[in-house]
Amino acid sequence: MCKHNQHEARSHGRKTRGKNNSFNFLTKNCNVMRSKAKRAVFFTLLILSGWTIIQFTACQKDTGQNPVQHEEDPTQRIEQFYADMQNWKQGVPNKSGQRISLDSAIWYIDATLNYYYANNNSSSAHFHWDTVYVEMELMNDFEAMYQQVFASYDESLMGLSEKYHAISGENKRFIMAMINDYGSLPNAKRQLQIVTVTGTGSIQNTGDFGENENFRYEDFVEDDCFGNTINTNAPEIFEAALYQYFNPAPGSNCRWSYYGSTFSLSINYEDNQLNYPLTNYLDYKVFAASEAVAPFDGNTECLEYDYNGSGIHEMQFYFDHKVGFVGDWLNSSQNIGNKKLAIARIKSREKFYEHDKNIYHEPTFFFRKRILSCTAIELPPIY
Repeated sequence: MCKHNQHEARSHGRKTRGKNNSFNFLTKNCNVMRSKAKRAVFFTLLILSGWTIIQFTACQKDTGQNPVQHEEDPTQRIEQFYADMQNWKQGVPNKSGQRISLDSAIWYIDATLNYYYANNNSSSAHFHWDTVYVEMELMNDFEAMYQQVFASYDESLMGLSEKYHAISGENKRFIMAMINDYGSLPNAKRQLQIVTVTGTGSIQNTGDFGENENFRYEDFVEDDCFGNTINTNAPEIFEAALYQYFNPAPGSNCRWSYYGSTFSLSINYEDNQLNYPLTNYLDYKVFAASEAVAPFDGNTECLEYDYNGSGIHEMQFYFDHKVGFVGDWLNSSQNIGNKKLAIARIKSREKFYEHDKNIYHEPTFFFRKRILSCTAIELPPIY
């Protein structure tokens, strides 16, 4: 109606200048009406927007499923959890009666163990993997009381310490714990799997291999290809060199600590073929050979330099491809949490297909979030 009146006033205005007062009056009224209408729409939108903000904020409230989703450094949360736990042990009723989600409970146990006990200031020569299981009581299928979580932390630390102190070797250090939800148990309990990694020895090679260096492909031997005792093998050398490459020494009195969920990437050699046809020499990006391709000779199971005059060191060849696998994932869209390579595990495999022997490596890379910790290093306690 306002548009009609305005149009009518403009029409009259073109006919005679004497009607200008009517035009001004109508225009003023229309502007007022438009202004009121705009204000009404504005306030309506404002109210709706406010309600949307309230709803959005409520949906985004930290439920404990991912306590560090919006934080770069979780140090404060970890230290507060540890302080609350110490207060609880001393009888201070802090957190008493409060509940925590199962996911958050696992996150805090994992992050706190790694923050206070992991000693990752340089690579080790050997990584020892162990597994322990603990039970955590729950209030329901997805929540626990804080005191139940504190108790599970103590039990996890006890299991970790038992594995750590059972290992002998020079330069021993606790590297990492990875805690996983291993499923429900009767009587409102949850089983937690604690995978522990302990390092011993000092790194022998950082990924630059000399012409005289040679290593067996098996992950359990301690001799080189000529029977000399070297206390290592190709998989262990790869693991140590990869750790050092992607986790450079952070400096004196500091160390890396890993936390949060773990993403594992396993590489199948069959998906990474390079040679057509196969020759049993550098056929894949991952070490592999088969008697179905050619009979094994004395060099097939040995990773060495200049086989058949190639001018290539097999260790360097496979190490560089492993660096490529890790680098590709780190720079991929899958790495949404800015995770780092926490550790690599390379298993040697031997299988028979009919009468033919197949040997190969099976690399798995574990990615986690990483923080720098410069607090005093604590050794796992002896119970």
